[in-house]
Amino acid sequence: MKTKEIKEVVKSRYGQCAEIGGGEESCCCPSEITSGLSFAAEHGLYNQEELSLIPKIARDLSRGCGNPTGFANLQPDETVVDFGCGAGIDVILAAHKIGPGGKVVGIDFTPQMIERTKQAIEEADLTRMVELRVSDMGRLELPNDFADVVISNCVINLCPDKEAVYREAFRILKPGGRVAISDIVYTEKINPHIEEHFQSTWAGCVGGAIDEDSYFRIVREVGFRQINVVSDHPLPPKELEAMASCPGKEFTPAPAKEDLALVQDKVTSIKFTAAKPFMDQRKRKPTH
Repeated sequence: MKTKEIKEVVKSRYGQCAEIGGGEESCCCPSEITSGLSFAAEHGLYNQEELSLIPKIARDLSRGCGNPTGFANLQPDETVVDFGCGAGIDVILAAHKIGPGGKVVGIDFTPQMIERTKQAIEEADLTRMVELRVSDMGRLELPNDFADVVISNCVINLCPDKEAVYREAFRILKPGGRVAISDIVYTEKINPHIEEHFQSTWAGCVGGAIDEDSYFRIVREVGFRQINVVSDHPLPPKELEAMASCPGKEFTPAPAKEDLALVQDKVTSIKFTAAKPFMDQRKRKPTH
């Protein structure tokens, strides 16, 4: 699929999901997997205290593979931008962490999701510190050096031009700013024919995944440094099938069983941080 077609497929399927308020599951992972607190603690998902802060509509539409607010080291009064905010679960948690002196900007290119986020932040009484924008993450209308932190939760894998997304993250961050990202990657290069099969249903969180080495090469090449993998979690069979059918089997056809078997143990959820240097090292003049 071409870039424009990919974006339309993703927008349509997640938009449909938002319109009906979710699907069969409350997130991409089956409920029996994600409901346990031990799983949440081990793999960086949400604990009961965090979930108690989240309105039901945001919980029902959560489609993440981690909890970036849990390892972003958010501080009072910071400005946070959430790339692909969905229905707002991470926007709300970030707002609670940075307090009334801070600001959170939620970005999503699905208007229906933004409407759900508005509903959630109103219920959470956070409208004064949250701004929402319908926008393509690769072309943001935000100023340079705007944010202290960029977070994203299982969304960049859906973007056909990941370099453009990370360039924008780098551009809008202040010098010394940081990203905290949860995403889906392959642990190794995948047979191109199998990769094409998953790409045919790009809205699933495996369709747009790339191998880990290529992913971090992009992160480094746009200028980020101090890359630190907080954790990684290889997807077991049930999680893999659910992730590959995001935002739900009602919206994205499930991949063939034989294709899933061929990538089993090769798909992982990664959580990492990286920093924008105080001086852009790509522009430094050589010393003599």
